[in-house]
Amino acid sequence: MTLRYLGPRQMSTAMDFTNARRIAVAAALLDRQLPPTEESVVAVARHFDGIQIDPTRTVERTQFLVLWSRFGNFDRSLVEKVLADRRLFEWNAFIVPVERLPELLYFAREYKVATDWRRWSVEWIATNREFHQSILDQLRAEGPLPSRQLDDSKVKAGWRSTGWTNERNSTRMLEFMGSRMEVVVAGRVGQERLWDLPERVIPADAPRDELTSEQYEERRVMRAMHRFGVATFQEVRLRAYGLSIPAAKTLLGRLVEEGRLIAVNLPYPGKPALAYALPEALERASTTTAPRTTLLSPFDPLIYDRKRTERLFDFRYKLEMYVPKAKREFGHFVLPILHDEQLVGRLDSERDRKTNELQVIKLHWEDRAKPTAGTRAAVDDAIAQLAEFVRDDRSD
Repeated sequence: MTLRYLGPRQMSTAMDFTNARRIAVAAALLDRQLPPTEESVVAVARHFDGIQIDPTRTVERTQFLVLWSRFGNFDRSLVEKVLADRRLFEWNAFIVPVERLPELLYFAREYKVATDWRRWSVEWIATNREFHQSILDQLRAEGPLPSRQLDDSKVKAGWRSTGWTNERNSTRMLEFMGSRMEVVVAGRVGQERLWDLPERVIPADAPRDELTSEQYEERRVMRAMHRFGVATFQEVRLRAYGLSIPAAKTLLGRLVEEGRLIAVNLPYPGKPALAYALPEALERASTTTAPRTTLLSPFDPLIYDRKRTERLFDFRYKLEMYVPKAKREFGHFVLPILHDEQLVGRLDSERDRKTNELQVIKLHWEDRAKPTAGTRAAVDDAIAQLAEFVRDDRSD
């Protein structure tokens, strides 16, 4: 099926799940294997707004798994190189491209008014204004520094939490200041972040446009659409970080009128759902590509939105890391399996810390997707490639 934009008043067009999945997989950069280069690392980060960082290494850290799913086996030092070159930098547990700086600066300006939780953090910072200033002074004099080396003697009221952050005053203050772009992560030693002042980390020639709220919202919506390819109204709105329903309706309507998006209907049960697609995504979906088989991080952009994953791929997925072992359905750190533009199963596995070998605990197939011999062979090959990738890294 090929859908083409016919004009600003084109009515929404029905789209079947086969094409919707093909578009989603292509938009997730999973329809073909990318070359494992520094340029590709930057391109992936740009496409998704960033690559999530997670220290968990049950199999491999998620930032490397996300790239492995698109590159195959690659040299992990590529990530370190583009970070060192300041083409990417770390922000809020994501590796982000410097081109996103205008959005991050807008977010920083709006930080104190966005949510009750952020207002609470602003009040805590105000209470500890001397401590806040002392961090800037220490970094200016000695940075980059890890949080544990900062003097916290000027804390007036400690951070209160029912979780692991309770009384972790330096860490909390740095993370809040990072969201406000007052400090940034300059690098890491192992898994420990080094903090510094933005002017010593962000390149001088990085874009610093001061966005209006309308420009920011449009960027967020279009970035979401490039990430999704096709998505419902609600999926786009939520990915645009709290865009109101009236504002979303107005903006999406204008983007359809301008031909930058196309309205489509997805055949969800009960009632077709109004959705939107990129014209170039529709064109790309009409081309034939060789089917790919790979495994996905639990935080992969394709499946990060769990409700969308269930609706679009008929694949219910939950990370069971924090579920008591006796109550887990599939396993501690399960990797969904993508094969021929469908999610056909999930792999429960872990890395043996002594031998660095990938231990396959169980391979679960979806009931609706009984594997053929060809599917089994393709999945076995993907698991073997992942095992090789895990084996190649000796760091902890």
